[in-house]
Amino acid sequence: MAPHWWILRAVIAFEDRIVDFILRRPGFHRAVGQIHRTIDEAQHGRNPHEPLAPGEATADPEAPARALSFFRHFRDEIKNQIRGKPTDISNQTPKKK
Repeated sequence: MAPHWWILRAVIAFEDRIVDFILRRPGFHRAVGQIHRTIDEAQHGRNPHEPLAPGEATADPEAPARALSFFRHFRDEIKNQIRGKPTDISNQTPKKK
């Protein structure tokens, strides 16, 4: 049973309305702009003429390394706990970086 021409036309008209509805939304255009900006920055680097985001000038460039360091330490502590040899931190002084 082949679909009738009017069913196909109704589907096409409904699709056109959905696309028209999406394209009228400013949120859709903002999302597309953010995706475009992210891809462009990944390919070509940051635009030097754009202002810095709040907190970006004082952001810690070592933050990803610091997070990995925390997870390594956490993993080691869990291993020590499983082995029954918890780390005694009362005698240790914190390391400064």
